[in-house]
Amino acid sequence: MLEKVAYIKGLLQGLKLSEEDPYRELFENIVEVLDDMAASISDMEDNITELDEYMGEIDEDLEAVENYLDEEYEEDFDEEEDDYYAIVCPTCGEEFSVDDEVAELGKINCPNCGESLEFDLSDLDCGCNCDQCGEEEKE
Repeated sequence: MLEKVAYIKGLLQGLKLSEEDPYRELFENIVEVLDDMAASISDMEDNITELDEYMGEIDEDLEAVENYLDEEYEEDFDEEEDDYYAIVCPTCGEEFSVDDEVAELGKINCPNCGESLEFDLSDLDCGCNCDQCGEEEKE
């Protein structure tokens, strides 16, 4: 853009307008404004390039942090796996999950409609040798 403005300046000088020409001052001011705008745009482009490089560095750093946290989370998750129970609200039909801690309370409000739901984990008889029902596998 700076080159184009310089070309326009050259064209204006090539016109050799006299000092008395009413358009000379107008054209010179227009070219001056164009020159200022082109310089500002050039500065902004430089700033954008610099910010883009900086954002790339931040992105790489963030990716390293995410990878680290993912590894830590996987290790934590492997150590302790919570059981989740799917619950369907009989009032509104909303399906949601609760973990062992909430399920042991035996009571929860539906997050959708607020209906008070009660349940008893001792009713779970899955027929296998698991920690949930405490019975041996049935044949």
